[in-house]
Amino acid sequence: MTRKESMNKSLVFVALVAGLCLPVTVRARAQAPAADASAPAFGPAHGLSMTAVLVDAEKKAEHQSATVAVRVHGLKLVDPDSVHGKPKQGQGHLHYRLDDGVVVATTATKLSFHGLSRGPHVIAVILAGNDHQPLGPSVTLNLIVP
Repeated sequence: MTRKESMNKSLVFVALVAGLCLPVTVRARAQAPAADASAPAFGPAHGLSMTAVLVDAEKKAEHQSATVAVRVHGLKLVDPDSVHGKPKQGQGHLHYRLDDGVVVATTATKLSFHGLSRGPHVIAVILAGNDHQPLGPSVTLNLIVP
């Protein structure tokens, strides 16, 4: 097999995997009421939702990188340090995790990962409260770097 045929085969494989990573909309499930009356109440009734997609997945994978774009509805993205980690209804931030790596806690709705090794990778995006506790909605994106 020539190098060109091998690259074409790899690109087809990445395209197939990228096709599996179409935008996904996730709605939060209603949670049991918290014992603390000041704790946030989230769920479908509160309109909390999130979408996350890989931007130019195939092209970025060829360059050993991945960019995630996120849209959040029903939640104001707030730096948890600015509110001293105190939970407040309607506020939160995003947690990004590449494979089993560290969690990146940020209000950024677009985040890129560079220098990815060849092979499969998983990027998890989770909505978190000011206290870093998950609020429910999460999206898992899969990609393969050829």
